Amino acid sequence: MSFRFPLQAVLDFRRSIEHQEELRLVAANQLVATVTQRIEQLDHSIQQHRSEFSRALSCGTSMAEMQFAIEVESRLQGRRCSLNAELRRACQIRDRQQEQFYLARRQRETFELLRTSQLQEYQRNQNRRTQRLLDEMFLLRQARRTRG
Repeated sequence: MSFRFPLQAVLDFRRSIEHQEELRLVAANQLVATVTQRIEQLDHSIQQHRSEFSRALSCGTSMAEMQFAIEVESRLQGRRCSLNAELRRACQIRDRQQEQFYLARRQRETFELLRTSQLQEYQRNQNRRTQRLLDEMFLLRQARRTRG
């Protein structure tokens, strides 16, 4: 008779949930990375704009061009603020998802430990049965030798 874990369906379900939570965590980490990359690209654009504006100022520029450059800078900074808010939200989502993943992992590990424990108990019982059979066979042989 082979070992059967009575809660195997629950263990399989817990493994599935853990896998789903892990995939969601990967997606949340990708979102954080994407927003971070967009912020870095925007920072590069802001730095480029400032360099161009600085060159234009040194060469002489009209008031309209200065106002336009200031407006562009303001909009870029506004976009950076909204990306920072998006990054905070993405980090919160990721942190919550990480908690969900760890919870799913702990629940799965609980069932894994229970299964391991029951398997070890089953193996101990099997070893006892086998030893009992060997002992009985030995005693029967000894009894035959004594009689014979």
